[in-house]
Amino acid sequence: MPASPFVDAAVQAPEYLFSESPALPAGCEGAILHGRDAKARRDEAFRWHPRLRWRHAERLDRVAGEAHASFPSRSTFLVDLDLDLHDLQGYLKRPEEWWPVCHALRGTRRMLRLKLPPGTQFVAGAKQVVRRYLDTRFWLDPFAFGPLEGWQAHVRLAENENVYLTTLGLFDASKGWTEDLRREALHFLIGEVGAATLLYASGLDWDGLLSGAGDAGRAWLRACGVMDEDEAAMVLADNARGLMGESDLLMSVLP
Repeated sequence: MPASPFVDAAVQAPEYLFSESPALPAGCEGAILHGRDAKARRDEAFRWHPRLRWRHAERLDRVAGEAHASFPSRSTFLVDLDLDLHDLQGYLKRPEEWWPVCHALRGTRRMLRLKLPPGTQFVAGAKQVVRRYLDTRFWLDPFAFGPLEGWQAHVRLAENENVYLTTLGLFDASKGWTEDLRREALHFLIGEVGAATLLYASGLDWDGLLSGAGDAGRAWLRACGVMDEDEAAMVLADNARGLMGESDLLMSVLP
């Protein structure tokens, strides 16, 4: 049986140059590369595998627009907003101040990642922001801190149509996700906001992707009994395809 297709929305980019075409796991249709040198490694991966979907994330450490020197390049798929908790709390109380960054991304395929801490303290403010900027697409990782109190409120933010969630952290046993808790979490998400909101994201490093370390997690998603076959396909690949664009290849942004 051929391997099920997947797009991994969270892979740590390698720091080394590719000396030859990477041998990708069966079914891999591409990935969103995070971390240091993500843009350069994405361009290399695209050259070796031009038919696959390669995107990258870039960090932004302030709420700023394209006029600011630190704003990510236009080839960035995911703007990874990385604020300390004090700044995040202040900005969430003033949703009007998000206009520069949200306006820069509105109506594009690019997404803005909100890193909310565990618990519910920041959820009301985040809800105001995502509802104020409906033409901007937001990315959340509700499982990243483990099964701590409040993750359900993070999931419910995807009741807003411009919010998407990832599985990041869900397959990391060190964060406290047992198989039963993982199944309960996925069941809650599917029941509350549906499979169309969820992206598969392993959080593996590049070598982990190549070695097939994510195979068990993807197999579990298909076999856990929470989702039917179509819903599993949406989470593993179809949702990412839709967000990235079927024909939105990187040729236009490569030198």
